[in-house]
Amino acid sequence: MVFNIIIRIIFKIIKWYVFFPIYHYKIFAWHCIINFLLSIYIYKKLYPFYDPKKEEAHKKYYVFRRLDKLNYLRLLIGLITIFWPRLILFLLCMIIMAIAVSIGKDILDPKDKPWKDRIYQIGSRIILFSLGNVIPKISLGDQEKIKSVYKKYLGPDYEISYNERFSTIISNHVSWAETYFYMYRYASGFIGKLTASKVPAIKQMGVYNQTIYLDRQNPEDRKITAEKIAKRQKDLYEGKNLTNLSIYPEGTITNGTHLIKFKRGAFMTLLPLKPMVELVDQNAECTLATGALPMHLHMVLCCCYLWNNDTFLDLPIIKPTPYMYKNFAKENEENWHTYMNVTKSIMAECAGLKETEDSFDQKLEYLSLIKGKKVKNT
Repeated sequence: MVFNIIIRIIFKIIKWYVFFPIYHYKIFAWHCIINFLLSIYIYKKLYPFYDPKKEEAHKKYYVFRRLDKLNYLRLLIGLITIFWPRLILFLLCMIIMAIAVSIGKDILDPKDKPWKDRIYQIGSRIILFSLGNVIPKISLGDQEKIKSVYKKYLGPDYEISYNERFSTIISNHVSWAETYFYMYRYASGFIGKLTASKVPAIKQMGVYNQTIYLDRQNPEDRKITAEKIAKRQKDLYEGKNLTNLSIYPEGTITNGTHLIKFKRGAFMTLLPLKPMVELVDQNAECTLATGALPMHLHMVLCCCYLWNNDTFLDLPIIKPTPYMYKNFAKENEENWHTYMNVTKSIMAECAGLKETEDSFDQKLEYLSLIKGKKVKNT
């Protein structure tokens, strides 16, 4: 019964796509004209990030550059055919998720958490489909290599485990896709920009998943945010809070070829961490690695392709050990700093990525060169 209904719906969608241009050719003609003009506008916005005349800047700030090629024809065809249905599906899904998690007098009522989490997770998976049919795959990688790397940094007696309790999920930050993936897999909250807390739907979901917002323009807010992170980590580790927290220690999006400088927030408490690494296909026609490209433009670009493959490397729990401090701590270095550097090295070596000390400041410098004007924030 359900299968027949699904088949009928699919058939009607195909029929609509095939016959609509024939029966309503005037509307379809206007649709093509509007999207042709829109494609020119979007192409002009995208082009500076691919401009060969700015190759010197692309090379200098390699970790933030785009590594795919800009295809105008694919952009135009995508806007005319699959972009708008996907956008509508995305907006509907966001609205439904926001309403679902807001139901009840207390949005964080533990009794409602299982079914709300389920809706939250299903919705996140649908969003991954709508924004470019992202197909996330989970890989355990080369287990022998991973064990060797862990024992190298944490000690020969370190026990490899995927099932121990942890305080936080940490990951490299390559695109918007991993955010929805961690929502899908862990029903997780995040550290987000303060401006995101004012966006409808995102605001409601941020309350539900207890996202911690940071005002980058306010230095005093960093200390307050660090205290919130520490409390949340302790509560999660002790079982007092059931909503997972995901942190991107890099603090900004890269193109996925390197791990840039980590920030200390996730490491101050010295509690066990769950590392994940997003491994995007750098040879794809449209790579999921956003780099310095504005997120909304990257989403539009991804929506114009039928699908985008994405792989997440699932690594064992990392926790600090005496061996780590003895062998990798620098002179007068605080424990959290050693823990942070070792974690970064473990993630990089296991995933086959390079390490660099570039940071958000270098990204702003790159954007300033690309746009030809001073960029102070993203």
